[in-house]
Amino acid sequence: MKKTVVLGIGNLLWGDEGFGPAVVARIKARDCLPAAVELVDGGTQGLYLLPLIQDCARLIVFDAVDFGRQPGQLVVLRDQEIPAYFGRRPLSLHQTAFTDVLAAAALTAATPEAITLIGVQFVNIDNWGGALSPAVDAAIDRAIAIGLSELASWKEQSYA
Repeated sequence: MKKTVVLGIGNLLWGDEGFGPAVVARIKARDCLPAAVELVDGGTQGLYLLPLIQDCARLIVFDAVDFGRQPGQLVVLRDQEIPAYFGRRPLSLHQTAFTDVLAAAALTAATPEAITLIGVQFVNIDNWGGALSPAVDAAIDRAIAIGLSELASWKEQSYA
């Protein structure tokens, strides 16, 4: 049976781009997920995340995204609301956008039955070696609460 995955993506070395991994670290420290849910720090693995995406039934993704909103504002997108497309050609696999990973999964007809993206409007993703901005750091606990609520809404289905 396919699994449920909570995935944080981003790069801790680029300021607010580290939102996803920071969320995963805080969830891990709190040990607040059901045992059958897999917690993954996807970092900047790009297309290397494809098998993980193809093999899960349900997926929650935490990421820093430019929604054109106020810094630190959270936006939740579900299923078809999440764009899955191939953008311009990246210079390396490291630069593959998560939307490209979703498009690749769709091409193989192996996508999760449910996907939720919990994105935060970043302030600065060009701050090499810098920490999360205060606005993005303050959004982590709210993002986790939204993710746990989403998992609870899926509870009627098996996590395994």
